[in-house]
Amino acid sequence: MKNGHVFFEILAVFVMILFLSGPAALATNDKESLSDPKAIPLPDLEKDPGFLFLMAENSEAAGDHEAVMKYLRQALALDPTSAYLNTRVGTLLARNRKIADALIIARTATLFDPENDAAYTLLGKIYTVTNDRARATDAYSRALELKPDDRDLYVFLGSLQASQDLLGDAEKTFLKMIKQFPEEREGYFYLGKVYVEDKQYDKAIELFNQILDKRSETAPQAHLELGSVYILQKKYTEAEEHFREAIKLDPFNISARFNLGQVLATQKNFTESYQVFEELAKLAPSNLGIQIKMALILAEQKEYDKAKEMLDKILQNKPGWDQVRFHLGRLLKEQGKPDEAEKEFVQIRKGQPTFVNSRILLSLMFLRSKELGKAIRYIDETIDPETKDTDLLQIKGSILEELYRFDEALKIYEKALEIDPKDSKIRYSFGNVLEKSGRRTRSMEQMEKILEEKPDDAGALNFIGYTLVSSGKDIDRGEKLIRKALELKPEDGYILDSIGWVLHKKGMNDEALQYLEKAIQKIKLDPIICEHLGDVLLLKNRKEDAAESYRKSLGVNPDNILVKEKLQKLEKELSSQESNR
Repeated sequence: MKNGHVFFEILAVFVMILFLSGPAALATNDKESLSDPKAIPLPDLEKDPGFLFLMAENSEAAGDHEAVMKYLRQALALDPTSAYLNTRVGTLLARNRKIADALIIARTATLFDPENDAAYTLLGKIYTVTNDRARATDAYSRALELKPDDRDLYVFLGSLQASQDLLGDAEKTFLKMIKQFPEEREGYFYLGKVYVEDKQYDKAIELFNQILDKRSETAPQAHLELGSVYILQKKYTEAEEHFREAIKLDPFNISARFNLGQVLATQKNFTESYQVFEELAKLAPSNLGIQIKMALILAEQKEYDKAKEMLDKILQNKPGWDQVRFHLGRLLKEQGKPDEAEKEFVQIRKGQPTFVNSRILLSLMFLRSKELGKAIRYIDETIDPETKDTDLLQIKGSILEELYRFDEALKIYEKALEIDPKDSKIRYSFGNVLEKSGRRTRSMEQMEKILEEKPDDAGALNFIGYTLVSSGKDIDRGEKLIRKALELKPEDGYILDSIGWVLHKKGMNDEALQYLEKAIQKIKLDPIICEHLGDVLLLKNRKEDAAESYRKSLGVNPDNILVKEKLQKLEKELSSQESNR
């Protein structure tokens, strides 16, 4: 029933006039015609799709949705090829969440009328709901071809394309929107967001500035978007300026104030940040997220008691809010209260948004305190046989490594590398465990693979260099690699130890001592660094200091037989010297 809606509108007006006019509308001077019922043939309205459509419209205005569907179905039964009626029925079915029925009838509408833009728009919406984004994109594209002046269609299509990472297609869609509506700001905003998603920040900034140049009422939003882009670029001063401008133009702009508070906190300006959130809390007293931010700022300022009091108060109102409990657990962890932190974290149940992060923090907390049983129990709560999260696998591998369960750790790292072969951190851990388990050749192969992919990986450079120097195989190459690593990370304690060890091997103990003393300042209780420092101190005839360094090494790794022997021998010498005094 092409153009049926036009016909129905005309019919609706006619019938409404007839209805409002009442019997008088039928008045006539022709008495004979009135007396003869055959003179005016009345239509059978129950068989007129136009009348039924009008009844559906009246029912919709009255809010009687069941009647709407009844009349439209009756109309459709009388005119089943009407694309317009099919689309209207499909829309109602979709609104009532009868998606499968709506899909069938919407597709039927496009078959009856391939030029019906409304039917394709409905199809696009249905496919979006069913998460069939490719078909939704095709449907909206066709609708837009038929109706290029529909702003919503550009937004629907461009957003869908962007959500599928079809950023080039989304860019084209919003460029067409700008061309179609050059004086309106929507196209600029959406295209700017596409550029942000594509990390084309300069183009995004240019577009948002164009909105500012128009001096429109949307200027506060443009400042807000610009501030967000500058945050992504880590240009916090510029971001702060735009958030402040947004607030000047719109003092009640909650988002601008919130982002200003955030960016001030990022710049460690905690006092002013807290003031911003405090003012914001007055504007939005029911927004508990603002109060969480205030608590976190207090925690950053080491005002733990005040922060805890604020979080506890929020939990009294919303005891099941896992995000608040997560922050409370983190706060207690920072205070050095692991038992209390654990009590908070374990109340976060599986399925809650912060569950995985809570278990990661628990695992890392107990890994550092060497409570390895708890560490592995909590990380195991997050891992199932089908997990694809390499971060979780790496944490578990690290715990197994600390437990000297090297074969299990290697299996975990191998699984992680199957998921992401280019993850250099996991490959480094894999190579490190191979070395610890006596598979030095294989460990060197893994480190060389890292350097093939990332020639400036300081960890791999240092590992290979130190191994070559320690084994005496290629001291020159080893020193070269370690010095390159030192250029990349001049403050890394492990690399400082390596260069110190190289110099010691070359007999340059004065220079070696400088690097080793600096290394021990960076990493105070590493058993190998303590041993190296002890060896050089001993050669410098600083026997008491050397003995103390060996004791520190054994305090961390009491099973090191070589260090035990060195310390026992040195202690005998010191004891003998003391006796001879």
